[in-house]
Amino acid sequence: MLEVQRHLIEKMTKMDSELRMKYGNKQSVNSTIRQSLFDKNGQFRQMSRSEADFLSNWIAELEVAAVDGSVNQTKGEYPHVIYFFQALARTIKGKEKWEFDLYTPLLEEVEETIEEEIESQKRVRSSKMAELELMVAKAMMEEGSIKLILMDGSLTHYAIDAPKLWQEVRELALLNNVLIAGVTEEVGTSFLYQVLELEFNEAQGQQLVYDRDLLFGVLKQGEMLFLEKAQHKPHVHTAWLRPSTDPAVIGVDVLIEQTEEINRICDFIFSITPKEGRGIPLFLDMVDRDVRITDKLVEALVEQYIDPELIRRLFSPKRTHRLY
Repeated sequence: MLEVQRHLIEKMTKMDSELRMKYGNKQSVNSTIRQSLFDKNGQFRQMSRSEADFLSNWIAELEVAAVDGSVNQTKGEYPHVIYFFQALARTIKGKEKWEFDLYTPLLEEVEETIEEEIESQKRVRSSKMAELELMVAKAMMEEGSIKLILMDGSLTHYAIDAPKLWQEVRELALLNNVLIAGVTEEVGTSFLYQVLELEFNEAQGQQLVYDRDLLFGVLKQGEMLFLEKAQHKPHVHTAWLRPSTDPAVIGVDVLIEQTEEINRICDFIFSITPKEGRGIPLFLDMVDRDVRITDKLVEALVEQYIDPELIRRLFSPKRTHRLY
């Protein structure tokens, strides 16, 4: 049995009480939130699980692909680390495109303070990851025969982290009539909250600033929400979906020029998402699993391809040599 100090238990109990006071009983205000969204012209729609005949006609002779990426690093502290990146685009029929990259701050010229440099490295990691994912998506489109590409995460972050390449991918998709959808597991926006203004928040003790908190349990299973007034992302429209029994929603971004296809895209996502799952399309989850860079893989690559003396000197923190 794990022994826990009494003071830690007291702090945990206090935190639980404070969280309850701040966020209140969400269930009691769900109907109010739903009515408020409806009053603001929110479009609630029950999605349908597409039949095989419909999917065959919609996709025709084309394919559906999913894109995801992964980054991991050696166990040292900045700047004594190596970052490993890889991205995978895979079609349902099994066609694949891979991209890989490595990066270490030790090969960079340091001209900033440590704090500034650490922030700079975070931007570098985000940029490299976005670039690799866009590269495999672009390569998949250039070979043709693609109807839809599911990207892991919001489309907006590509415009921020890799703007030039994102513009190329966006233009290529529009030119070749390839639909692009970004599937966001952790919805971090507050667009719906801003539209509602939520006058009932203070009265009922709610602090639902983020859309993921606001919509938790509000949508029915298999339901999607689209609200025109909440569309604030450049070049992108967003729908919120609850495709499984999980009461948390996901976000689905589509290009503004492809908004007329948003219902069919969401129906397709709903169709390939397990009813009892966590709300993410199974195909996208499978790509996420296969692209993941594990700690064991990182360790094996370093041991095989980096000089042992350099490993000891640069990439072997003392904590890894503890006797206990």
